Amino acid sequence: MDTGISQSRVFTKEQVNSLLTAAVGKTLMQVDSAELFVHHEGRDKVKGIAGDIVEVSILGCQKDSRQEPDILVDGVKTEIKTTGMVEPKKKDSQYVYECKEPVSITAVSIPVIVNEEFETSNFWHKLAHMLWVYYWYKSPVTVKLEGYKDFPILGFQFYEFSDGDKLLLKQDWLLVRDFLIVIHRDYRTQKERDKQYPRLSHELRGQLMLIDTAPKFPNNPRFRLKRSYATVIADQCFSNKHFEKLGDTINKYADIDRKCLLMTQRYRGKTFAQIAFELGVNINLDAKNFAESAVVKMFGGHVSKMNDIEDFAKIGIIAKSVPLKANGKGKEDMKLFQPDLVEWTRETEFEESAIYDYFTGHHFIFIIYRHDGKDVIFEGFKRIYFSEDFITENVKRTWDDVRDLITNKKLMIVRDRDSDGNYIVNKSGSYREAPNFPKKATHNVFVRGGAQTSEDKYKTLEINGLRMIPQCIWLDSKFVQELIKQ
Repeated sequence: MDTGISQSRVFTKEQVNSLLTAAVGKTLMQVDSAELFVHHEGRDKVKGIAGDIVEVSILGCQKDSRQEPDILVDGVKTEIKTTGMVEPKKKDSQYVYECKEPVSITAVSIPVIVNEEFETSNFWHKLAHMLWVYYWYKSPVTVKLEGYKDFPILGFQFYEFSDGDKLLLKQDWLLVRDFLIVIHRDYRTQKERDKQYPRLSHELRGQLMLIDTAPKFPNNPRFRLKRSYATVIADQCFSNKHFEKLGDTINKYADIDRKCLLMTQRYRGKTFAQIAFELGVNINLDAKNFAESAVVKMFGGHVSKMNDIEDFAKIGIIAKSVPLKANGKGKEDMKLFQPDLVEWTRETEFEESAIYDYFTGHHFIFIIYRHDGKDVIFEGFKRIYFSEDFITENVKRTWDDVRDLITNKKLMIVRDRDSDGNYIVNKSGSYREAPNFPKKATHNVFVRGGAQTSEDKYKTLEINGLRMIPQCIWLDSKFVQELIKQ
């Protein structure tokens, strides 16, 4: 049978295993037998250079621009996905490596998808049988072509999606297809349709579980696996860790909302001590860790962290505690994550930035509780995802301002003064000071140090020659209250 795949791309599984096993541990330069680095010498960037080296230099395939899956393995059309991995920044991460970014699968192909069915779609043809090859993106910042030479190959795996994940992927794909079908039905001219296509990337974001689409039309949108989901897949190659699966299947975000409502109705008004006794949670944990452990138990899990549950890890659910004062007002600002601020200056498009991926690629479960004297009282849950308007107005503003400060050498260290105008001195004898990054007085999304003190020994971050404590992205407590009330 003519498969349309050239003979150089036909393998047995044993051949692929042998070739890739020999490459693991070596750098991309060391395995580049086809001298692709030499061929592209002098160029700053070559899109897909790592994937080309895997296909051409390691597997010996001839270059092929067809949109069919890449190779034939034991008679099965198989897509190769070469993916950069990074070490987790969080010290308590459950992963050995994380995917550097969402994983692009195939073009949305708007004129085609409206006439497709899932089983025979270009999207599923690319995903049905996969060969993942992982390399270590061994640099804290984005590199040019030359930098890829030192990136080592970490491992590989043949992969097929479970029936449950296939169902979720189909559900997501149908949301995209049907959204476009409605546009084609309601708008008769191509000019009118072109005005509607940009809605695709953000109007479905609150519903898509495992994928997203980017960039925005008129740039050609592509299907991508969310970074969180691709990381869960990759983790199977690097660890023997097994995620816990919930007894109740989560097929859509409404399933989470329904469970949150039921648990809020059941536990609202109870103290943490009462909940600890009822659920068997360690009451000696600090409030934030206790809250997350309790939530896991409420959902039927037995682990201590929400991201140790596969259902949540795949779809990028993050648990965030929202402590309130006795009067119900916000007790503190919300720390989100520690970014690589220097890397922001190398990002050219906001929609390709790390902070954009964080805000668009995750949903959040706010765990709300109130400190009332000696007791801590549970108030309820709220699932949150950030609107496109908020991201483009607030998050982008912070991203732009940070880039401007660093790139144009406007960043400085500012010492705090008291009401009399005198510099404030810490107990250690050092001045209380901070860089002039966007602050909560002017930004809902702001930058602030993540350490308890600004003593010199904690100043491990250096930007533009200025030493500072590691900086984090925060949400203003008043804005968090607004999200809860919405």
